[in-house]
Amino acid sequence: MVWVRLPVYFYKRNNTYYFSRSIPSDLQHRFKKRKIEVSLRTKSESKAAKSAAALSDRLERYWDSLRMEMIYSRELGLSAAPQAKRQASSDFSLTDTLSLYHRLKGQVRQNYSLKFQGVVFDI
Repeated sequence: MVWVRLPVYFYKRNNTYYFSRSIPSDLQHRFKKRKIEVSLRTKSESKAAKSAAALSDRLERYWDSLRMEMIYSRELGLSAAPQAKRQASSDFSLTDTLSLYHRLKGQVRQNYSLKFQGVVFDI
């Protein structure tokens, strides 16, 4: 008989168990993090082991579906469009924001005041 030891994906911190699992290298480009860490919200080791096993199984199935999606996309000649680079809201001035608003709305008022965080701006 051969004994196979299953990997353990949980640990204890401050009397609470946490699930921890690294994202596979072939899928890391799809996620912002390299590791998934979630509180299992239990102090019981047996409950943590069951929850971690269930979570790990769900993750494996999800990752397999992502891999299959990539395979099907390649077979059909489809490629993912590059994600548009988002600008931080601090990159826009109030004037830029107002002109974008007017362009999208389609009308401009001549004497316009804007109240922002309790301060009134006459534009």
